[in-house]
Amino acid sequence: MGEDLRARKMTRFKTRSSSFLTWLTGCAAVTMAAGACDLRPAPGFARGELIFDTCAPCHGNDGAGDETLAAPALAGAMDTYLTAQLERFQAGVRGYHYQDTEGLRMRPMSRALITGEGDVESIVEYLMSLPIVDPDATLDTGDAEAGEEDYTLLCASCHGIDGRGVDNVPDAPSLLHLNDWYIASSLRKYRDGVRGASPGDASGTTMRNPMASGWTDERIDDVTAYIMTLQRLPRRIPGPPPEPLPPVDVDPSILPAGVTVAMVQEGQDIFNTATGICYTCHLREGAGGALAPNLTDEVWLNIDGEYESIVLVITNGVPEPVEHPGFMAQRAGMPLTDEQVRAVAAYVYTLSR
Repeated sequence: MGEDLRARKMTRFKTRSSSFLTWLTGCAAVTMAAGACDLRPAPGFARGELIFDTCAPCHGNDGAGDETLAAPALAGAMDTYLTAQLERFQAGVRGYHYQDTEGLRMRPMSRALITGEGDVESIVEYLMSLPIVDPDATLDTGDAEAGEEDYTLLCASCHGIDGRGVDNVPDAPSLLHLNDWYIASSLRKYRDGVRGASPGDASGTTMRNPMASGWTDERIDDVTAYIMTLQRLPRRIPGPPPEPLPPVDVDPSILPAGVTVAMVQEGQDIFNTATGICYTCHLREGAGGALAPNLTDEVWLNIDGEYESIVLVITNGVPEPVEHPGFMAQRAGMPLTDEQVRAVAAYVYTLSR
């Protein structure tokens, strides 16, 4: 352990020790008769601050991260993203790959430090109170002008044209106030299957296929350089969630043999949620975007639009799209059953009819 790291740990320890001992004494006095003391504040800011004492040696007292420890900045991140990542580390959805050194370190830390009800919410509440620190750029490679083209075409649909995220894709976080080395290393991990290949990681699957798959190091550096030009914007406050989708209203007489209205309804739920993640490229209700075609018109680019053809293309994917840059993985890269595939196909079939 280096001298700087020891000094940082001791600084936080000395700062907190007096108040913690005062609280501990009070806790013991109040609960001695009951024979129990939780030894922690109630869920909320104080508990989050206490938990963060153990995070600060790596992530910094100000949450600005530490490249030498490969610990990213946390101050300035979206609360929804922080919550989701902590839960994924705890569940083993992230930090599972033998080449993910940082993730393998973080996964047991998340399980050891965040053990009680309300702990995740508490640490996130504390992190959201930290002043935003925009980390300085440390990478001297990358062409921001070249990266802008890739970002606008491939990234903006989910992360926003300004990098601050968009409300209708809640799993795609803001990219602002992050370390450039962390952005670049994350993209490489997605590309190489070190991150985003775990079953159940819907947003990770989207980032791996089709976003980062096949990207060269140069392309990753270019996009990273462009993202760093956006860093000084304030933290985005997410808007309300989108309105619930209406129940499917379809004439049963137009449905192919063996397809039911219940299948269409199930397909709608899978298509527009993290179960199938179809909406991340085709957008909500199949409206289409920069990454994938509109499914509500009568134009079919890769197939003839008949039901069995839709089933087949979802099953096999679209490795080489005719027009759009985002290729589709088999079963959208998700563990969809044959029945779920047929349900999604039923829903897609009705969108243009």
